[in-house]
Amino acid sequence: MAYGRVMDTAADFEKFGVNPNKVENWEDGRRDNDEPGPGEIWYIDCSFDDKTTLVLGFRPKSPSQVNQKGFNPNIAMNYSTIAGEPFNDYRAYKADEVFTSDKAADLKWGENTLKGQDWKTYDVHIEPEDDYEVEFDGKKSTEHKTAMDLHFEAEVAPFRPGNGYISFGQNDEYYYNFICVTKLKVTGHLVIDGEDKEVTGQAYYNHQWFNISPVEAFHSWVWGRQNSGKYSVLLYDMVGSDRFGQPKIPLFTVDDDQGNRILENIDDQNAEVKVLDTYVQEKTGKTYPKELQYRFTQGDVEAEFTIKNPEEINLIDIYGMAPEAAQKQFDKAGLQPTYTRYLAETTLKVTRNGQTDTVNDKMLYEINFPAKTF
Repeated sequence: MAYGRVMDTAADFEKFGVNPNKVENWEDGRRDNDEPGPGEIWYIDCSFDDKTTLVLGFRPKSPSQVNQKGFNPNIAMNYSTIAGEPFNDYRAYKADEVFTSDKAADLKWGENTLKGQDWKTYDVHIEPEDDYEVEFDGKKSTEHKTAMDLHFEAEVAPFRPGNGYISFGQNDEYYYNFICVTKLKVTGHLVIDGEDKEVTGQAYYNHQWFNISPVEAFHSWVWGRQNSGKYSVLLYDMVGSDRFGQPKIPLFTVDDDQGNRILENIDDQNAEVKVLDTYVQEKTGKTYPKELQYRFTQGDVEAEFTIKNPEEINLIDIYGMAPEAAQKQFDKAGLQPTYTRYLAETTLKVTRNGQTDTVNDKMLYEINFPAKTF
């Protein structure tokens, strides 16, 4: 029996005080607490027109502290140059050095801010700081000269599956909450890794919070987003962990170039997922998908999305980096957590009114994979 679902009944909306007809400003505010288990992130992923990329994450707790009491607020900035060379700037703060509103996306961490309004606009301000060493995801960051003023304008409506809560357990006792904006226009000024420039481009934003570690909640997930110009796509293919019976929750949206949502999927009833080919990851020995095919139907609209020929661009071997005691705990639970980020070829086919439109492109995506086998 699988115990995992998008909470989308009338009772679910009422239970959490969520408006079923509108994603409201307060839903972007602080939702976590400092008890063991809960965690949260405000996340922005930018693809600039000069072919550089930037990922920002504001976390009240680092992933390594999710199962501990207390906060250790941090900001992670991951930049990639035109040549694909990575640069990381990580910041760490004390709990009394940060303010986070529960009424909106309104964060002031040190002298750095993230402010959002009604899921429509966002502004990020980052100040340079003195050098000090911070370690995050097994990587160290010492230089903190990054500065930015970035403005974001949503070009599509936010996507909230159900009331935003994806629950696990027989009594919905665990949750993983997810709300996002799949396409925003970004403009502004950026100083990072020796570059000082004005930037324009496209971005993606999400706010997530949960009361169970993703390592414990999920068998795996495939996450990616793509703006081809003609269509914007979000894929978040979640599979719950063995303890919850591996519930399948393939989230998927397609928006056209006018910002109209033409398909939105929040369960596996109208979805078909196929692994067409696999490969063995050299460093971890784990078998990963090499070609994935998704089919979704909603009314008279059908979307087929294929991911193939992936190129690994980042691997975090969470199991391999863990101390021996932690590895023994993973072994006892039958887990081997890894995270891989890819660049792959994609084909999107959208069929409406008997006509099929095909778009070929490339997409950055990730596979978070706590289990041993896919």
